[in-house]
Amino acid sequence: MYLKTIGEQTVIFLYSCGFGFILGIIFDLFELAGEFLPRKKAIIFAKDIIYMVLCAFLSFLFSLAADNGSFRFYIYAAFPAGWFIYYFSVGSFTRRVRQTFSTFIRGRFLKFVRKTKEKNAKKFKKSKISSDLLLQDKDLMLYNKKDNS
Repeated sequence: MYLKTIGEQTVIFLYSCGFGFILGIIFDLFELAGEFLPRKKAIIFAKDIIYMVLCAFLSFLFSLAADNGSFRFYIYAAFPAGWFIYYFSVGSFTRRVRQTFSTFIRGRFLKFVRKTKEKNAKKFKKSKISSDLLLQDKDLMLYNKKDNS
């Protein structure tokens, strides 16, 4: 095991910042998926646990690729730095886009649900009218009389 030069450490630090930036993008994707899930505590908890486990696994793989798996503090300090750079720069824009997108999709979905309910109500009303017409007066129907003479 040899000591890395300042140049190599700087390159790995910048790569780690970039990886933290990617973790921020993954966070936004999880938040986008969370927009369409119910707002229950158990679902939010499970989503956060899955995100943390995924981040830990990806960080481990990054550490293996970047520095042969050796633990360097500056690598793991750069992950949150890159994440915060993403969150406060590009992330603010993507949050607005995500909210607009989810509002648009929810509006379309609710409009679709409303229209299908109206169509089903019309079909039900038509079928009720036609069934009332088909069911005629019991006295006039021959097979409903007990005495067929």
